[in-house]
Amino acid sequence: MAGLHTRRSAFKPAWWLPGGHAQTLYAAYLKHAPRLQLETQIFELPDGDCTRGFWLLPRSPHQPLVMLLPGLEGDAGSPYIRGLARHLARAGYGILILPFRGTRGNPNRRRESYHAGWIGDLDWVVEYLNQEEKTAPLAIIGFSLGGNMLLRWLATSPGAARIQQAIGVSIPFDLSCVAHAMSRGTARLYQAALIQNLRRAAFQKLADHGHPTLQSIDLRKLRTFLDFDGRYVAPLYGFQDAEDYYAQTSSRSILGRIKTPTLILQSLDDPIIPGYCLPEESEWSASTILEWSPHGGHVGFIHGRWPFWGHAWINERITEALAQTRSV
Repeated sequence: MAGLHTRRSAFKPAWWLPGGHAQTLYAAYLKHAPRLQLETQIFELPDGDCTRGFWLLPRSPHQPLVMLLPGLEGDAGSPYIRGLARHLARAGYGILILPFRGTRGNPNRRRESYHAGWIGDLDWVVEYLNQEEKTAPLAIIGFSLGGNMLLRWLATSPGAARIQQAIGVSIPFDLSCVAHAMSRGTARLYQAALIQNLRRAAFQKLADHGHPTLQSIDLRKLRTFLDFDGRYVAPLYGFQDAEDYYAQTSSRSILGRIKTPTLILQSLDDPIIPGYCLPEESEWSASTILEWSPHGGHVGFIHGRWPFWGHAWINERITEALAQTRSV
């Protein structure tokens, strides 16, 4: 898989977490994550809605700023976000966590919340920081679906020119490929857990605002991403169906337009994003590097000698990449 824009990472998994499932589940449920002292900022958006950013305290205006974008239904309490935020803070960075509007801990006012290509909020917040805070993030780091949205923003927004470094972890570049893959084999277990979270949020939205085509009784029958995205997401945001939604919101088709230096950390045993869903060498831009590992799972990359005392290697790798950016 090595090529001009790809290289093998130095990650070596913990011997007691040998496979992608073990890496994924340990990172999501078992790894100790620090508690953070956060300050909430409400951003009033041009469409009359709002979203929240969470600043890690203590906060200094002289620190280089890094923004963190969680994955699907993730928030400031997600273990991978808390671990990286603390690691980067100790390295001297200011941290702003920006979950999607409408997720847990970030309620919004409108019927619509976010979808896989919803980049307007990120664009607005970066511009706000540039004008009101007189600063721009040194880097933006996106996980999973947040990484897909970050790549779309980098490829399409003039505001991306203000960012010195972008980093993505475990990105579903091709949403159609991933959705079909998650309907087969053991990936269905992850799909069931994620769809349950999405349905829970959707029930509340239906109760508060209704839906163009669905009733609550219909929502209970949606058990796959293809069903949920086709029957709930697509009508809500004006897409024809699930495949049209995936085609218009996946980052894969526009990767070649990215000009910001971008590092992608991806594992080939990711149980959610199989290797055959990754872009080909010719699809990357000259500014992008895919750093792949045979192991690591989905937002896992856990190493360490002692069982149940693992550490997230991505925290160290991301901090190293940011230090290289600052030294340029």
